[in-house]
Amino acid sequence: MTALFVATAAVFLWMAFVTGPAFERAAGAPMLDGRVFGYTPADVADLHARVKANPEAAAIANRTYRTFDFAFPALLALSITMLAASGFAALAKLGSNISTPLARIASGAIAVPYLVIDLRENGLAQALFSEPSLSGDVPLGLARMLPAFTSWKFATLGAAILIVIAIWARVFLKLRSARA
Repeated sequence: MTALFVATAAVFLWMAFVTGPAFERAAGAPMLDGRVFGYTPADVADLHARVKANPEAAAIANRTYRTFDFAFPALLALSITMLAASGFAALAKLGSNISTPLARIASGAIAVPYLVIDLRENGLAQALFSEPSLSGDVPLGLARMLPAFTSWKFATLGAAILIVIAIWARVFLKLRSARA
């Protein structure tokens, strides 16, 4: 499990400190899917024009979406799943009545919405920076859909993290009551 967390952190750090800044230098603006506080269709059109004017930015974006940003959502979802599963296992050891099959299903399901939405968002972003897209005007459908997918990505990720925190809070409460 430690190797999974290290790999997840390494991919995130690489994107945050290497590919993200490289893209921002080339395009003059950050990648869309890292904008935690959102963006608008006008921001999508602006970034499309910037990337269209700089083929290096398009190459960085497409390489990132085919490699690191393709692997990262799966690694993060699996990390969240493992944290949930280990929390449920700790609860079972502490005498919780949750059934093992239910705990396994719940652990696996917690991060699925995030994973599906993030992969779809990445596909849309890659389509935005594809050669056919950059040969014309910004595709209006992509400009309208991408902000929603990014918002939903962060919302589902936040929900999954909150669920894992709640599981582990329950573990710590059970430990504290067992000591008392």
